[in-house]
Amino acid sequence: MYSYDDQKAAQTSFRKRNIILISAAVALVVAIALAGTLLVMKFEVAPTPQPQTVHLVPDTAPRSDEVPFSSHRMLSPTATSAPTTMTPWGVAFDYARGFVWVAEPGCEPTPKCPTSFPGIIGQYALSDGSFIQDFKEPTGYSSPLFLALDKAGHIWFTEPDGDAIGEFDPQSGTWNQWPVKKYSAPFDLTFDTYGNLWFTEFASNEIGFLNPQTHAVVETPTPTRNSNPYGITIDPHGTIWFTENQDLLGQIGSFTPTASGAIKIKEHAVNARRPHLITTDNAGNIWYSVGFTGKVGEFDPRSGNSKIFLVFLGTCTPTSCTGTHISGIDTDSKGNVWFTDALSERVGYLIPSSGQIIARTLTTKNAHPADGIFVDSGDRVWFTEEFAHTLTVWPAHTV
Repeated sequence: MYSYDDQKAAQTSFRKRNIILISAAVALVVAIALAGTLLVMKFEVAPTPQPQTVHLVPDTAPRSDEVPFSSHRMLSPTATSAPTTMTPWGVAFDYARGFVWVAEPGCEPTPKCPTSFPGIIGQYALSDGSFIQDFKEPTGYSSPLFLALDKAGHIWFTEPDGDAIGEFDPQSGTWNQWPVKKYSAPFDLTFDTYGNLWFTEFASNEIGFLNPQTHAVVETPTPTRNSNPYGITIDPHGTIWFTENQDLLGQIGSFTPTASGAIKIKEHAVNARRPHLITTDNAGNIWYSVGFTGKVGEFDPRSGNSKIFLVFLGTCTPTSCTGTHISGIDTDSKGNVWFTDALSERVGYLIPSSGQIIARTLTTKNAHPADGIFVDSGDRVWFTEEFAHTLTVWPAHTV
């Protein structure tokens, strides 16, 4: 048995051990806290990496190579429409920044407006087509018609009334313009793989070239006089194609772009009266709208063969159709060919493999969907309703 003195000694020894253990634990906690503080201080005082300077050039890749949507907003799963301030026409997309840009000339160009006045470039959300803001052209600019976007986010546009090519930088709010031949009426435009801009000159029957770096302008006449070049596009191989809108001419043209602007134009006969806009599919076939005959045309650059599809389901004669004007045209990832019919108020698509036409008549009377149609990389269909002053987006599989 333990004596009283033995019990006291044991208790004293126990207390000493507890004190030692507690002291060690406290020391451990303090050490951990101190280490954490030093670690935080280490990260706080570490130098911040400096961003690298990147020199951007115009985005000239075919649409199949476009960057994915990067808008912070979810893509709308339903069809939406947004009012425009003035009469809308051409459309361009900024996938990297999540914007849609709309040229609003405020008139019906034929190819010029009856009166020259500053127009608007409207900014809309790529996510759902909702309106963001308007940018009004400064004094001395006139009626923007078609748009093309470079990789820096600058918007380039044609001014048929002012015989000029314009550039707008929405980040700085800076506007620039460069004159082209007087009375030339520059119309549609596209970038090539060198980052240079090419455009049609409807009234002077020429193809124009503008180097965005040097601002040099070169204009080349078409082989056929009075050809009225209208739409222009670039195919997956870098060849540029354009339509010749002169009645009964039945031609489209092509050329290989050069860095100097010097080109040799080749014309191709097609069975089409007054072809309007032009585009390509992923296979490299060329598609164009055929105006008042209710048709779209296909040209195969490999074989040189052309084919015509009737897409208007109304009353037609061998030379024309009543109440139709097929003008806007684009293709989706499945190879379907989308079109607008301004006079019958329809938007639809052709399935080339079967010849089937699927279209919807718009509910707004006299909406006049004309040249402003574009299928984005998500197969959503965007189009402008000229006289209804509206930008509309249809998600894939809407029709």
